[in-house]
Amino acid sequence: MRVLVTNAHRNVGFLVTRHLGEMGHDVIAADWRALPLGFRSRHARAFELIPGPESPDYADRLLELVRRTRPDVLIPLGGLGAVTARRADFERETALLVPDAAAYQAMLDKASTYDLCGRFGIPHPRVLGTDLDAVRARLPGRTLGTPIAAIKPRRDQGAGRGLAFIDDPGQLESLWQAHEAEFGPLVATDYVPGPVDAQHALHLLFDRDSELIEFFVLRKLRQWPLRTGITAAATSSHELGLVERMLPLFRHLRWRGPVEVELKRDARSGADCVLEINPRFSGTLPFALAAGVDLPLSMLNASLGQSSPRALRPYYAADLTYWSPWPYARSVLSDLASTEGFGRGLRDLALPFTRRPVGNPYRLSDPAALAGKLLLQMAEACERRWPALGRGSP
Repeated sequence: MRVLVTNAHRNVGFLVTRHLGEMGHDVIAADWRALPLGFRSRHARAFELIPGPESPDYADRLLELVRRTRPDVLIPLGGLGAVTARRADFERETALLVPDAAAYQAMLDKASTYDLCGRFGIPHPRVLGTDLDAVRARLPGRTLGTPIAAIKPRRDQGAGRGLAFIDDPGQLESLWQAHEAEFGPLVATDYVPGPVDAQHALHLLFDRDSELIEFFVLRKLRQWPLRTGITAAATSSHELGLVERMLPLFRHLRWRGPVEVELKRDARSGADCVLEINPRFSGTLPFALAAGVDLPLSMLNASLGQSSPRALRPYYAADLTYWSPWPYARSVLSDLASTEGFGRGLRDLALPFTRRPVGNPYRLSDPAALAGKLLLQMAEACERRWPALGRGSP
């Protein structure tokens, strides 16, 4: 089967390309970033360069690519705003599994997400506001040892980018203005206290009829950066009540496709509060796959109308351990360098040897993809540090 995968040069894109390619599917990789030296995954039959998702002609160019390459299925891992807005046009050309534009935009906007959670009785942090004056008026007083509020971009940035904590009311104005200038509209909420391992992530997949067809629950063990960031280590869990509580919201939206829900158990009330909902595959997709939850293949089949509802009972192993080696190493080293975290860092040095973690996203079996990704990251880092090099100035 011929499959066109967008955002193929992101980590999740490499994984989906590799997984479907290993299963014998004919994968065409598309991305707005070409890997240096012409590298691409050995599991991709071809690479196609497309505009960035923010480009006004993104949907038109992607439609042209679909008409030229004639995939049986389009798996859009990026550019979902443009694809959902033109869903009917894409459905005339190929099979795909995406929500409608209104549902996608509702999940993309964190203020809208909190409003929907409130309507369905789903716990979430109290919203302080979406403008500086409203937040200033509702900001709690200083607390001992924990932040008083969190501010974040209203639109998904990924990997915790743009999230900041307010420890003192005097920080609000400068942090708000700096983050608004960099990330656009913001939303502020009360801070939800609790340790890293009080956080859960739900991987959910819904078919064309908005029926739940796959799910996976993990509990974080480590993240990087330490205060907020990507999951560096986690364990699989059967806390299926967390999944059940979210289902009415997604049925209301007539959701199709993948979605990730991030929650944190409030140390004061014990309530599992929704921190955010990301309308895409999670970066911890390798963990779900290693546990036997084949989200990419199920998405492929559901795009073609081949799916059946999944009963809400355990079907993957609990207590498996996941790690992402580079973020994990940075997290542990950061603890070892501090007095407060030294004991925790020393304990976790042994995790790779004692708990046999699974889901390592870096695969030596696809060397061109790995080398190309590393070279691309080095080039982007150099451009951020020395912008003149990226502009090709004399």
